[in-house]
Amino acid sequence: MTGSSLAEIYFIAAMMILILIMGVVAVFFFVRTYKKEKAQHQKEKEQKLKEKNEKQYAEK
Repeated sequence: MTGSSLAEIYFIAAMMILILIMGVVAVFFFVRTYKKEKAQHQKEKEQKLKEKNEKQYAEK
């Protein structure tokens, strides 16, 4: 193999590794944000249920 073709293979391999790293980082942040939003949604749902129950008891 000539020097330029070997350099091209190294370049392609480096770009593939870089893309994989960027993909893993993006998925990590997506999952972290998803978990935060899901927990927040659950908290809001529990709060609404609590307020609904309190309102029902107040009417009795």
